[in-house]
Amino acid sequence: MFDYNFYLSRIREGQEGRFLVVEKYYNQPHQGSLFQISYLLMGKIGGLFSLSPPVVYHGARLILGFILLFLIGRYVMKLFSGWWPIVVYLFAITAGSWPILVKIPHFWRFATYMGWWSASDSLQRITFLPHVILGQIFILLFIWRFSDNDDQLLKFLRLLIWGMVGFVAGIIFPPTLIVVYTVFGVMSFLEILFEGSLAMRFRLRVTARIIFILLSSLSFVYLQLIFKVKPWNVLALFDVKHRTLLPYMDYALSLGPMLPLGILGLIIALFRKEKKLTSVVSWVLSIGILFFIFEYIPQQSPLRFTEAAINIPLGILAAYLLLQFWKLGERYRQRGVKVITVITVIVVISLGLGVMVSMVGWLTDQAYSKRTGSWTVPTGTQLIYPLKDFMAAIYFLRDQTKKEAVVLTSETAGNFIPAYSGNFVYLGHANTPNEEEKRAVVQQFFAGKMTKDEAKEFLQKERISYIYFGPQEKEAGNIKDLGSIYPLISPVYSNNQVVIYKVN
Repeated sequence: MFDYNFYLSRIREGQEGRFLVVEKYYNQPHQGSLFQISYLLMGKIGGLFSLSPPVVYHGARLILGFILLFLIGRYVMKLFSGWWPIVVYLFAITAGSWPILVKIPHFWRFATYMGWWSASDSLQRITFLPHVILGQIFILLFIWRFSDNDDQLLKFLRLLIWGMVGFVAGIIFPPTLIVVYTVFGVMSFLEILFEGSLAMRFRLRVTARIIFILLSSLSFVYLQLIFKVKPWNVLALFDVKHRTLLPYMDYALSLGPMLPLGILGLIIALFRKEKKLTSVVSWVLSIGILFFIFEYIPQQSPLRFTEAAINIPLGILAAYLLLQFWKLGERYRQRGVKVITVITVIVVISLGLGVMVSMVGWLTDQAYSKRTGSWTVPTGTQLIYPLKDFMAAIYFLRDQTKKEAVVLTSETAGNFIPAYSGNFVYLGHANTPNEEEKRAVVQQFFAGKMTKDEAKEFLQKERISYIYFGPQEKEAGNIKDLGSIYPLISPVYSNNQVVIYKVN
């Protein structure tokens, strides 16, 4: 929920007319950034149709999900013929966890390994975070484009355009380029083994890849510069401070039957020097290499590279393995081999579809729980819809205050305000600089433990114009009227749950 509001705040900035992203979860003046500008541009497009930020966000998931599914279909049709592209496509789309059969009231359902990580789930990854789906679209396009034997590949204008697209991809989702660069390296090495380094087409492809890398890597130069200044440096430090370990056994099980089938297909493709599959073999090997490398690089967790759409190359290689068995059955007229191949295909796809259908059930249960949950205020990872009075006060800020105004709240209201009213906040997200220190100061203020002079100095120093005094804020000191503690503030809005004060 907290990250969801974070992305909505960027979309709202686009609707406000901004051309660079500012950090609404930071209350001091700072320079704008291109980082996550994709959400700002989505907001501009949605604004043309008067769509709210949540509609824009979910609409982007829907549209980008369809684009990714379409491109996967086009890609597999290039690699296979006959009815096999259908098998390959379904393998890549439905590839998911080995199912765990669990009993729920009145029925049975599949649970999954590593179910806490949405990017590994076969259903949720189709319409995952918009910028991650965009990153996967770029990974597929770059690998597809720069593995082609195209005589026009070195055309200056084409390379310039691809380099600019690569620059944009690096800004939107930096791991995209890390994956693509690694794939290019592995792919070039395999092409030397398969074709020889003197082949003209090989030199053409490698030259094009090098030029692409030089142009697109400028995005890393930009990010290095912007991540040195507040508040953007917090984004760079987040993975370092909140490094999540990748449980490799659970991750292997979360890839389901596609992992062993895909690895066997990879071995056969390498043994047979299958040139048309060099790119997908390189894709799988590269993700394995990145897992190993980033175990020792604190700036990024290996978990981030589970978002590199490994289901696509694994699905292709798994289908390639079964295709070889099918051909063996045809060659030696072994009907039994062909029957086993067909049964394997049906079982694998059925398991994947079963997990997807079960996930619909789990997500429906989650939505019901959000609606019936009993928390007054959701915090952290508690998934529950906010109360009407909680949101009504935020809508007052949206309609009656300037977007540049800074609002003081506790963490939860501070998380919602940039997304739904567009104001800046003192505290509200893990990307807030000095988050822990600020949380302690907020607790002290709402507990009424500041003197009048301390409160005045604090509010002026932090440029705070409004104070949101809701259920979570009231818990700090069980104070009913904050104005009686700090005379320099006066109420401008109230309902059953919330009072909003203006700093005089």
